[in-house]
Amino acid sequence: MSKTEQTAIAVRILRPSMAQQEAQTLSDGNILPLRSRLYGMVPHEVGTVWSECLTSYLNRLGWRHGVSPRDLVIQELLPFLNKRSSYQQLSGFSWSGAMNINGNGTSAREWTTALEQLTARPDLHFLTLQWWVGDLSSYQLLREKPAWCPECYAEWKDQEMPIYEPLLWAFQSVTMCMKHLRKLEDQCPRCQKRQSFIRVQTALGQCTRCNIWLGSRAQASKLLDSEVIVWQRWVLDALEELHSAVVSSGIPSWEQFFTNLSMSIEAKGEQSRLAEMAGLARGQFARWLRRSSTPTLQSILEFCYVCDVTPLQVLTGDLTPLKRVIQEGRPHRLPRSRRSYRPVDREQCLERIQAVLSGREEPMSYAQIARQLGYRKSAFEYHFPQECALLTKQVEEHRRQRKERRLAQVQNEIRQAIVLLHAQGIYPSQNKVGEQISDPNFLLQPEARATWRTLCQELGWHREDNPAL
Repeated sequence: MSKTEQTAIAVRILRPSMAQQEAQTLSDGNILPLRSRLYGMVPHEVGTVWSECLTSYLNRLGWRHGVSPRDLVIQELLPFLNKRSSYQQLSGFSWSGAMNINGNGTSAREWTTALEQLTARPDLHFLTLQWWVGDLSSYQLLREKPAWCPECYAEWKDQEMPIYEPLLWAFQSVTMCMKHLRKLEDQCPRCQKRQSFIRVQTALGQCTRCNIWLGSRAQASKLLDSEVIVWQRWVLDALEELHSAVVSSGIPSWEQFFTNLSMSIEAKGEQSRLAEMAGLARGQFARWLRRSSTPTLQSILEFCYVCDVTPLQVLTGDLTPLKRVIQEGRPHRLPRSRRSYRPVDREQCLERIQAVLSGREEPMSYAQIARQLGYRKSAFEYHFPQECALLTKQVEEHRRQRKERRLAQVQNEIRQAIVLLHAQGIYPSQNKVGEQISDPNFLLQPEARATWRTLCQELGWHREDNPAL
């Protein structure tokens, strides 16, 4: 895995005594670039608002090398990061914490640095939100799970374009694709499961659970109302403006945002009036200005939306629109309506819960059932506490049994492989056994390694006498 994606080069053989001197006189087009550990694949739309996210790049990089992205992480990334992780730990990380690789925190910087050095590409940091929102608080900045526009996928496939995940889709504040005016999806339409950030078997655009294609053309029921469209178009414009400024001028400090916001308030009572117009509690807005509380990106966008000003304008001190709203005493737009309370249909929920508990449907957590029915999991916890406890026990038991079945399968494969190698007079090292079983990563499991070690000893093989090859 040492290819590097570069333009054509001319190679000139130099005598050792003249190499250093003549290399300095060669044109840039004739200098042999440094070899990279991994292929220097070009990111999609880097530097634009449609830039690829880092987890998308990591998935494509794995398949470009012909290996599972998770195997690439285990073999290449984690040793480079000086981190040890079992395959099971990486699996859990791939379903949850891996989203932080796309953010603006420590994880994003560490993974970006590692990938830039391994691929010899200096532009991969543009695939994270650090070069979009700078040092803004990461709280509720990113989605909890991957989202996608089915029509973008379908369009790219029809035009034979690469399938990837734009970084824009990672924002929690971005809920729809403005190109197709379609809501971003985060659940597979067939199995209703969320997707993994770092994949094992499927390519981008396919469900990581049931393997179906996630692209589709627009459906009338999926279209959103005009108020949401206006809001999302404004959000996209504001983020694009911020992104362009950050890429061209550097990362802003959000301390300046709150300093400038305080400067816009001149007369007595304006702070309370501005908070009321923006739909904020006066105490909450006061904590913003005192910096004792840091608002989320969503809150900042909603505040600016009402006050007819963009985050970049406040950051750069262009406060004219904001002062005009304060002087006029009325908001440019009404505050966005908060999520209305939805009464829980107890009969519908209990029917679905009983279907799962009775075995008529596959085991799933109460959070999954709530999500599929359009409720928050806290609503289920409040209305159905006993049922939630039963569902949790059922899921835990299901996972335990599934783990036991999987372990039994692994141990059986290892046993057959060791017996076969032993019959041929070959020492059954972990590498040799790994070549015989369906997934060599099985041997990373402690139980599987214990099975291998026990069987080797029973057959008279000792590792110190026969080191693993």
